[in-house]
Amino acid sequence: MAGKSASCSSRSSDELDYQPSIVKESSQSSSSLCSTENDVPSSTGDWTQSLVYRLGLRYAHKLPFEMVTEHMSDLALLFPKEVDELEEAVAELGSNLSCVGYFDCDSLFDIRVHNLSLDSDEDPNTLKMKVPFKEIDVLKYLAFAKKFGYSLWYTLRERQRGISEAKYQCLFEQFLQMFGIQVMAQPELNSESAEIFGEKVSAQADILCLSRRGGVVNQKNYMAVCEVTKECCSADIDVGPTAPKLRRTDNTSEDLPVAKENTSLPDGLPAQHVGQLLTYLHNSICKEAILGMTVEKTFVTFSRLFVAGETMDTIKRSRGSFKVKEEERPILYHSKRYNYLLEEDRKEIVKAILALTILEHRIPLFTMMKNS
Repeated sequence: MAGKSASCSSRSSDELDYQPSIVKESSQSSSSLCSTENDVPSSTGDWTQSLVYRLGLRYAHKLPFEMVTEHMSDLALLFPKEVDELEEAVAELGSNLSCVGYFDCDSLFDIRVHNLSLDSDEDPNTLKMKVPFKEIDVLKYLAFAKKFGYSLWYTLRERQRGISEAKYQCLFEQFLQMFGIQVMAQPELNSESAEIFGEKVSAQADILCLSRRGGVVNQKNYMAVCEVTKECCSADIDVGPTAPKLRRTDNTSEDLPVAKENTSLPDGLPAQHVGQLLTYLHNSICKEAILGMTVEKTFVTFSRLFVAGETMDTIKRSRGSFKVKEEERPILYHSKRYNYLLEEDRKEIVKAILALTILEHRIPLFTMMKNS
């Protein structure tokens, strides 16, 4: 997955020097570029695409499930037969959410409140027989499904007043918990800091997916960093179909919020999210890589940042620009956007989340087997 080659005078062909001044800004003079090329915002919330460019990222598209299994492969595995069984579990748990009911729509504004099945009581013993993974806690699934259902009911009941970013975040937290992910979220989370381009940079995730087994392996327990995008709603309130629809795309900036420069990356990933991944990387449960998710309303994009240790050391020390070989450039894997309100999209999201839950539970045993 090599990126595009670059020809540079008086340099070896396999070594690249990433200069922020290559970013084209017609309104800026070369002198102003030189004066700002070393500037690194102290908060990743202020990161822009030109700053991310300096990392020399390679980009690769992957399915969420592939990202998760590759990410966890040094710690735990799913066997081929289990992949088929996981598909069955996804069909059982993800298509028709227990205590909520079936829905397949584009927006929360399309769901009818009276269609929710909040009084449904599913027999956990029957469900256990249909889900052949001891790592999937059926009782927890049912409890959080009911919690998600009531949160959804309340949100829909009050939607004429608009749906705030906080409500979208709350729903996604409970969606993750429904499928076994341990989370912490704002306002309980503290900021994280790291040295990037010679400066101390801080980041604050909206949601962190945590491992209860990280301490057994390497004293680190971050599985994924989630960002709930702030640009999804005008004034943080979504008032439905009549609200301006703000979208980030690769090839246009017409619908972007007014900003000094484009902050979007492939599949609408915000530059700030890349900064978050880089900042939280040192506490990831997996060596040299960390998973991420960005959430915009009910849309979810998966990401995974891989940075080799030596390259990360270079990024920490470098100021302005740095040289790395082509194969040493960081890689940002990303999925397309999935809407968890749509059944087929929801299956892809749930498959990845359940895989992460199962593999996380297997870490201690698998690690001991590898080390024996």
